[in-house]
Amino acid sequence: MKMIIKVFSLVLASIGIFLISSHKLSAQTYPDKAITIVVAYTPGSANDTLVRIVSPDLGKLLNQNIIVDNKPGAGGSIGTGFVAKAAGDGYTLGLGSTATLAINPVLFKKVSYSTLKDFKGVAYLASTPNILVVPASSPVKTVKELVELMAKKRLNYSSPGNGTTQHLTGVLFVNQVGVPAEHIPFKGPAEAIVSIAAGDVDFGFASLASAIPQMKAGKIRGLAVTTLNRISDLPDIPTMESFGYKGFEKTAVWFGLIVPASTPDAIVETLHQNAMKTIQNPDIRKRLIGAGYDPASPMSSAGFQNLIKDQVAFWKDLVSTSGASID
Repeated sequence: MKMIIKVFSLVLASIGIFLISSHKLSAQTYPDKAITIVVAYTPGSANDTLVRIVSPDLGKLLNQNIIVDNKPGAGGSIGTGFVAKAAGDGYTLGLGSTATLAINPVLFKKVSYSTLKDFKGVAYLASTPNILVVPASSPVKTVKELVELMAKKRLNYSSPGNGTTQHLTGVLFVNQVGVPAEHIPFKGPAEAIVSIAAGDVDFGFASLASAIPQMKAGKIRGLAVTTLNRISDLPDIPTMESFGYKGFEKTAVWFGLIVPASTPDAIVETLHQNAMKTIQNPDIRKRLIGAGYDPASPMSSAGFQNLIKDQVAFWKDLVSTSGASID
């Protein structure tokens, strides 16, 4: 019996050594085949557009083809759940975002993943700030004037839907103002911004990418951006912070690469270093800015993981305050 136990122990030890060696070897030879980036939204979405801008350059640096796989549904939860269950070998990545990683686990009653347990943050790529806008026909010219009008009569504000970053940013604003306003949810960003342009809604927060075309067309007026500093392309528009409203810089929609939690750190670092090179490429940055994104400054994978953790706590409080919930 002792001999059997000894042989069994040796077999287990050999298997362990083999697995560790294989693990190290796979990290050393990575990547040796095509890599898939899962986008949890439809083609043409902000998430999809970002990936299609950065993936060709990232693929060149990694010397492998990158396949973009759109898996939309359930507000991005389906595609994100797919990444959580994928093999941690570095060949299935996901584009994580504010919605999929920070909001959905609180907004939806059931999701198939845990943001902080099931993923490793690889690289913070870019963000898109929000902007507070009113119809061009509105008499309101500043945030101060909007708040004064809110105190006189009940206003309404639009969003692309319940639990979206624009809805929750509106909740943050209304709470800090201390005056109620009616939330009008729409089926997407286009409908929400058009409702403001038409004067059907009094105000709203919109992504910069959605707002700029309507601003250029003279249909809406920007009152304040949610960034801490003014945006170079919109130098005349002040910040929410300048009016005394705090925390709005955290409401920017951010995007970054994620992998299953079981992915070796060596592979994460390889992906991180090359993703950072891509984001620092002047041509890529120019294309991102032109599409309405704010390319990320250099940030370590650990820094990105800390950002995700901070955002999970921030949006959890706002979702709870809003009362938004999706079955």
